[in-house]
Formats: sequence, structure tokens, C-alpha cells
Amino acid sequence: MSRKRVVIVGVGNVLLKDEGIGVHVARAIREMGLASSDHEVQVIDGGTSPDALDAAEGADKLIIVDAAQGGGEPGTVYRFRPDDVSAEPRLLTSLHDLGLLDSLRMMELIGKQPRETVIIAVEPAEIAWGLELTPLLKEKLPEIVRRVIEEQSLTITSAR
Repeated sequence: MSRKRVVIVGVGNVLLKDEGIGVHVARAIREMGLASSDHEVQVIDGGTSPDALDAAEGADKLIIVDAAQGGGEPGTVYRFRPDDVSAEPRLLTSLHDLGLLDSLRMMELIGKQPRETVIIAVEPAEIAWGLELTPLLKEKLPEIVRRVIEEQSLTITSAR
């Protein structure tokens, strides 16, 4: 049996407090050092780069961690798939306009999408200049990390 490949990409801007939650989660998971003989896990600090998802080409599962304003209480953790999000197609005038969903659609168009994609998103408390998470999201960081690791484990369980 071949090893399943899971890619975890934390995205966001760490210069804007809670907007960088995905990057903080990726860094925390990297420090934990996930290892298994059954699967390969790659953890990427994607920052604000639209190329960050390229590493997920052909992966069995892509888990994206990002901030999202869904209207819930700050710190609320959402789980959804790209198809769950309704986004109107829009004209891109530059590659700098490329968003997360645009990158996923481009991967699908060229046939390089992962077999499964899940987005773990966190409602920010504050998006403003600053390198640190707000105290609320700093306190929730271990819970968010646990949710991402559980999501990664779901792939392992279903692969057996």
C-alpha cells in the first residue's frame, strides 16, 4: 500500500494580527513534528503567496487553514470544502488579485487538484497592524491545531 500524502497549508498575513492565524497554526504543527510510517504530512507556511498551494499538486488531501469572516463570534472555527463557498467569478487584472479559491479553481482546471480539499477557517477577533494574535485567538490556537490534526487523521483512518 502506498503512503497517503497530506499537505497542510497555513495562509494569511502575519502583519495583520488574526489574519495570520493560518500561518501561526502551520508553525505550531511544524514544531510538533508529525511523523508516521503510514502517511506523509507536509506542513507549509503559505503566507500570502498564491503559489503556496502548488505543493499540494497530486496530494491525497489538502488542508488549508485561514482566517474567514463568516459572521460568527470571534474564535469560531469553521470547516468547509471549496464547493461549499459561493464565489462569483471575477476578472483578475493581476496575479496579485489571485485568491485562495481562484488558486484552487486553477489547480482543478489544469488537473492538478488534490483528491480532497478541506478548509479550516477561523473567525478573527481583530485584523489590524500587529505581529501577534489577539489574546482570544492565542488562547484558541491549541484547539485549532487539534482540529487540523484530527482532520489529517481522518484521511489516515479512511485510507486503511
